[in-house]
Amino acid sequence: MVVSDRVSSARVKNVEINPGRLCNNKCVFCMSGEDRDDHNPWASFDRVARELEYHYLQGARSVGFLGGEPTAYPYIIDSISHAKKLGYQRIALCTNGMRLAQTGFFEEALRAGLTRSTVSLHSHIPEIEERLVGVPGILKMKIKALQNLISARDSGRLPDNVSLNPVLNRLNAPYMENYIHFLKSMGINDIRFNFIWPQSRVLTDTAVIPRFRDVMPEILKVILLNEREWKISISFGAVPFCVVPDFFKKHKDILFKYFSEESRDHPTDVGFINPDEEGTVNRFTLKARTRYDHRMKMPVCRDCSLNSACLGVWRSYVSLYGEEEFAAA
Repeated sequence: MVVSDRVSSARVKNVEINPGRLCNNKCVFCMSGEDRDDHNPWASFDRVARELEYHYLQGARSVGFLGGEPTAYPYIIDSISHAKKLGYQRIALCTNGMRLAQTGFFEEALRAGLTRSTVSLHSHIPEIEERLVGVPGILKMKIKALQNLISARDSGRLPDNVSLNPVLNRLNAPYMENYIHFLKSMGINDIRFNFIWPQSRVLTDTAVIPRFRDVMPEILKVILLNEREWKISISFGAVPFCVVPDFFKKHKDILFKYFSEESRDHPTDVGFINPDEEGTVNRFTLKARTRYDHRMKMPVCRDCSLNSACLGVWRSYVSLYGEEEFAAA
């Protein structure tokens, strides 16, 4: 059965499927880090197809492919095509964009059914982007990928838009305003800055990991400019409500517009396919995994009026910098 109504503007059930963790970048903040399976790195197409079928029967109508780098998966075009045949309407890639810079591959993905892409572009400054992702000359490839995506969107061939998900860190935070100017001039209108998760090789690298108070002035400047001038979709992930100024806590419409992950994201399940064990899939709800496994609440959170709407703080951030920044709202 194929559902005909578009889902891009509605909150629909979403699933993120990860067929493996290999990648053609080496980002300092990568969730997979050094723990990648070189022996048997990818799930078979049959297993991805079964996972797509399972979640479709559970009501998902939106699917995203993750990694590692999903465009490096040998059967990614087949997977996109199968999702489309099943009836998924919103089919997305979360990608570093390198292969989408290749016109032939990009066109193949569009024909297969791709409707959206989120590109991990962290800085418009070549030296910073290369420092963060470990690939010389990467910025030119990502810009080419964005040009391909924006052109397809504007011609109606990528109906669910293209977005950016930069990791907000000490290196790129001072340049957020110029970053947005640069990407907005290209046609980008949707950006989610995700506060860096201290993990893997960057776990204790304070040259890259800022405190929340270090980046808040830049965040506030961006919000003010967006309200006055840009008027595009900008948000900040993994920033707890208690570290923002009191103004936002009194004006919850603005607070949730910029800082509430739950109010902006599709309800999401994840299927992480284990390449080593046939039939083994780690399935979990993204909200629960984030809230209970990777983030934490502190004693002060019990008295916070926004506690129920907040996913908490990265546990590793608290281990690095302590609890002094946090207070009940």
